[in-house]
Amino acid sequence: MPLNLTRCKCTVIPYRYVTAFLLGTATIVYFLMFVSFMRAFRHLHPKHPYYNSSYSINCRFDRNVSRIEHVNENFYHWPSTRTRELSRAYVWGYLIIPLLSGLVSDRKGGKYFVSIPILVISVIEVIAPPMLSGSDSDFYILFTWYFLIGAGAAMVACGINSILAHWTPVEERGRLGSLAYCGTQFAVTFHSEITDNFILATNLWNTPFYIYSALGLIWFVFFMFYGSSYYSSKSHRMHQKELQYLQEKLQHVTNFDRKRVPWLKIVTSIPLWALIIVNMGHVWIWNVMISNLPFYLRYVLFFSNEKSMGYTCLAYMSLSCSTLICGFFADFVINRKYIHTRTLRKVYTTFGAMGPAVFLLTAAYTGCHRTEAIFMFAIGMSFMGFYFSGTRINTLELAPNFSGTVIGLMTMFECIPILLLPKMEHIVAPTNVIEEKKMLFWIHLAVLAATNIVFTIFGSADVQSWDSEEGEEELEMESTTALPRHP
Repeated sequence: MPLNLTRCKCTVIPYRYVTAFLLGTATIVYFLMFVSFMRAFRHLHPKHPYYNSSYSINCRFDRNVSRIEHVNENFYHWPSTRTRELSRAYVWGYLIIPLLSGLVSDRKGGKYFVSIPILVISVIEVIAPPMLSGSDSDFYILFTWYFLIGAGAAMVACGINSILAHWTPVEERGRLGSLAYCGTQFAVTFHSEITDNFILATNLWNTPFYIYSALGLIWFVFFMFYGSSYYSSKSHRMHQKELQYLQEKLQHVTNFDRKRVPWLKIVTSIPLWALIIVNMGHVWIWNVMISNLPFYLRYVLFFSNEKSMGYTCLAYMSLSCSTLICGFFADFVINRKYIHTRTLRKVYTTFGAMGPAVFLLTAAYTGCHRTEAIFMFAIGMSFMGFYFSGTRINTLELAPNFSGTVIGLMTMFECIPILLLPKMEHIVAPTNVIEEKKMLFWIHLAVLAATNIVFTIFGSADVQSWDSEEGEEELEMESTTALPRHP
């Protein structure tokens, strides 16, 4: 569709792109607020020694003095088991809430499932510092907050997917999806440096809390005015031609109040289970790269903390850029009919799964050659950008009417690799020797290969029959005119 057909009188940008941009900034804001807890906790928790004289094979230690130091506050003198419990609190919140959130967002729209969690966490960011100080850093307060942050993250994921289903034409799923999903990558790229700079500039661990809280509240106000769960004929911000375009392209998405969930057909859907399995593989390698890359640079290659953060940002930036490039390129080749949609999703998923695993393993085999290792990590991270236009967007293709429910199921199963990965890493690589890391990375490669094979064989990019037949049964007596949408 020519761009001049979708110009809005009040903006030069089509409103569906505005919506995708708002969703992308939502993930940035939410991730930064979550990070403020982790980074502040790092400054308040006692340092643990990272050098062990029993290591037999390691790289030369970079003796540059790190500028990241603890601030002048009382430390949390908790055993390591307590810190692991905080991670579990996040996972429990992430596990319990997504399916319910997906079901309700499919029926009522995803706007409030994106906005309310950000509002709640913004308020928590304001009250967190005085509550921690007043309660002598009570562990159970942090446990509760981590649980709420995990639950909020699941709600935001379901809300975003539900909104995308009602705003994203087939021809633009790659670009709009990448705009909405790339926020986390950009936040990951800069969060450590920005948050640490806030803390060090003021010598106060609570500074990021107030700054990110303000960002969250500002975003909430903007989203309440400009965000919407679905396009509407009553919207004065959309050009009439864009409205007609969306009505034509998204007519298969039924009215919210006429959705009954075909549970039996959902849980027996082979393409859906293939998507869930390959998504578990992505979550596996995502957590490996997010947690292991800084750790590997710091405690295996022995970069100083300053250099470690800089090179980590470089690798994450390659992921952010590749996510956007892959999304726009996917739409280009599909719309030009150079490749079938199903084939492209499987090719992208394969690149997004095997690329990071292969280059992660290659980085380990470079040994202590730091430049080569950084280069391998950056390439591996860039390959992960294929995932969002290959796997993640597939939820909108299988079941646009139940996209929230599908992502809710996927989110629940994401908790399996999140819980298993730390235990497996501790067993396989307890001392962080490079040879142990090689064995660990071979296991990662095997996991990604297995999950990718399942999707390659059983995956699909076609709308499933159970996505529309329930709605068709209820709508068969309606007129053929467009269904009215909720204001």
